[in-house]
Amino acid sequence: MSDSICLVGRTNVGKSLLFNKLVQYKNSIVLNKHGVTRDVNEGKVLFEDKYLNIFDTAGISSSDEHFSKLAYDKTIEAINKSSVILLVTSIDDGITSGDLEICSILRKFNKRIILVINKCDKQKSLLKKFEFSELGLDELYEVSAKTNQGLEKLVERLFKICSWSIHKEMKLTRLAFIGKPNVGKSTLINSILNESRSITSDKPGTTIDSLEIPFTFKGQNFLIYDTAGIMKKASTKEIVNKYSINMSLKCISESNICILVISAEELVSKQDKTIFNILKDNNKPFILVINKIDLVNKNDLKILKSKIDYFSNILFGTKIIYISALHNRNIRKLLFTIRSLVTNLYREYRPSRLTKILNDACNKHPIKNSSNRLIKLKFAKQNKSSDLSISIHGNQTDKIPDSYRKYLVNYFSDQLGLSGVPIKLVFKKEKNPYKMGS
Repeated sequence: MSDSICLVGRTNVGKSLLFNKLVQYKNSIVLNKHGVTRDVNEGKVLFEDKYLNIFDTAGISSSDEHFSKLAYDKTIEAINKSSVILLVTSIDDGITSGDLEICSILRKFNKRIILVINKCDKQKSLLKKFEFSELGLDELYEVSAKTNQGLEKLVERLFKICSWSIHKEMKLTRLAFIGKPNVGKSTLINSILNESRSITSDKPGTTIDSLEIPFTFKGQNFLIYDTAGIMKKASTKEIVNKYSINMSLKCISESNICILVISAEELVSKQDKTIFNILKDNNKPFILVINKIDLVNKNDLKILKSKIDYFSNILFGTKIIYISALHNRNIRKLLFTIRSLVTNLYREYRPSRLTKILNDACNKHPIKNSSNRLIKLKFAKQNKSSDLSISIHGNQTDKIPDSYRKYLVNYFSDQLGLSGVPIKLVFKKEKNPYKMGS
């Protein structure tokens, strides 16, 4: 079992940038603003074929008392799970009362503490560096997360003093939980994980970062993205909100499957329709989750179901699950639905089967060009891609109308028994590579 490392320190000392560099991925939001990180972000530090777990925590102090208490509790949980604490400070600020207070708190956990003086990218005063001896920590490293200075030595040291594990590449399905703010995404993820992993609150905008959380169900490995709520443009004047939304959109783009969460209390809004269109533009398989059904009566739920019919033309046969994340209602049903969708997403089809389906579709509804000449579609094969993509070869494929392309998508989806998996058809004017002598 690999040891875990925990980054702890005041707000705005560069913990998130340091985390990003150590895991070699731009995962945490990095802004010159206090209190940006609230949840605990988790990743892996890789060195050769080995890895250690690492936590990026919120700053222990914050101007927002409500979120400060929630973030503090999450930070303490991460410290308890870790073997080594990296106390991150800033050379620009020198030693502060906040650093002294945090160091005092950390000593009570009886953990190994390493002092990391960040932002040492410029020539700094030796006297300023000497100030940090007041913390009484025996081991320290001067680094610059911005320029990578000192990071290699720090990583080498961590792998010497920690128990590491061998890193093996696993096939991961990336799940992005998306939706408007305050629809219960984080509560749902906590229910799935059966632990209080993400900070939850009835205040909109609780989640700012897009968190990555590993999860296994029935032998399948997942990476869960808990994203910030996607707000209207008029609500994104604050720079933190803009960064949060951009991170959410990035997660949608990089995910394999999206879980779109809507609150049963609010019915379907214009913003929900916007998110639907984002999924459609990204050609993403998704499951529609209606949360908070415990808060509405049967009549309101009936009205909501009729509203959902509005999206029937872009749902790709998507499954709709009605749940209460707070009371764990239908959580297992959602998990099995996700598992089924993964099976459909990664299934491989022989060219002969796809070509037969294509021929059947063309025989039932032949397609002609503007000169009333028959357009012949000859064969189909599956492309190697992260989504379900099928190449269709034939003559005059550039003259096939959109209505017929949509017909073929629906026909393939029906014949392959797919549910919730969008099919991308790529039309090519090429000869059949499987035909001898061609």
